[in-house]
Amino acid sequence: MNVGRGLGLLQIVVLPRNELHHLREPSMRAIARSLSCLGLLLAGYVVGSLQLTRPSFLQAEQQAEPLPNAIRDRLRDTDRNISETMQVLQDEKRYVPAIQGLNAFATSVGGVDAVADLESGQGVDPETFAGIYAGQALAEVAEHLARDGEGHMTYKNKIIRVYSSTRLRQLFAMRAEFGPVGAAPIKRPSASPKKETDAAPEKSKDE
Repeated sequence: MNVGRGLGLLQIVVLPRNELHHLREPSMRAIARSLSCLGLLLAGYVVGSLQLTRPSFLQAEQQAEPLPNAIRDRLRDTDRNISETMQVLQDEKRYVPAIQGLNAFATSVGGVDAVADLESGQGVDPETFAGIYAGQALAEVAEHLARDGEGHMTYKNKIIRVYSSTRLRQLFAMRAEFGPVGAAPIKRPSASPKKETDAAPEKSKDE
């Protein structure tokens, strides 16, 4: 009887442990799944918070500091001078605009015929190009504007481009001629004169 009781107690003790062992694996898997889901949620929250805060950093970087009043006054004077010069160029038919407002680049090079440039399809000056893409085209020009399948602006079915590099170099050279008298570019010393000066003492030593 004692032996039977001992075996019965052993079965009672052993069976719950085996059942607990079988039950422990599903429970651990469930816990692992819960932890992985929680980790994904936390990762998504962190990524989402970073994406939400990123535009604020970009906006802060894009916000420039206000200009001092002295610089503002100079800009107004410059704008007035360029506007007056541009009007003179228009009166003499040296500048034919395709955009509204000021075209400082065209004025600085003595004027361009922006409408003829659009008609030719060979390119326009940079400021006319930017003005057209910014929606600043004159009414008579805007009615011929459209976009092709790739999003390029077109004028009478011709893609609007900037002048070629050769044309731009010519215009920049012209603008340099109109600069202040005596404002020649500063010439930096090349490396060859330094080598010559270094070689001069050697000759003197030989002598």
